Amino acid sequence: MTDESLRSVAYHEAGHAVVALALCLKVARVEIFETDYSGGTDAALADQLPIVDQIAICVAGMNACEMFSAPPSHELANMGDHGMVIGLLAEIDEVEGDILRDKGHQRAWDLLKTHASSVDDIAAQLLAQRKIDLTGYVLSTSS
Repeated sequence: MTDESLRSVAYHEAGHAVVALALCLKVARVEIFETDYSGGTDAALADQLPIVDQIAICVAGMNACEMFSAPPSHELANMGDHGMVIGLLAEIDEVEGDILRDKGHQRAWDLLKTHASSVDDIAAQLLAQRKIDLTGYVLSTSS
């Protein structure tokens, strides 16, 4: 694995964090792991949001990697996020599920675009520190 792989993980986790923050959730721990090129973001009370917003948080990592040209660090990098979306849509018929999934991706994309400079900032902090606490972090709006 390379520094580019770790950069991808940082942008992936920054994406999750920024969308959660934009949806007014508390995000404490955001972390990346160099040993296996994985990461984690803790967003409090995400399960109380509307389903489209929950999906947006789930897909925000892969959307951030695409937006910031940071390809996934390995072929299974987004598998867990896809699994969470499948779980959210398990009780919903396929046609409605596809609509909600598309809306979730669009919601994530819009929030990431609005707060792109915060995605860059959080990714840079993760690359420098590997673990950060975003309690009290204020999102900036990109122009």
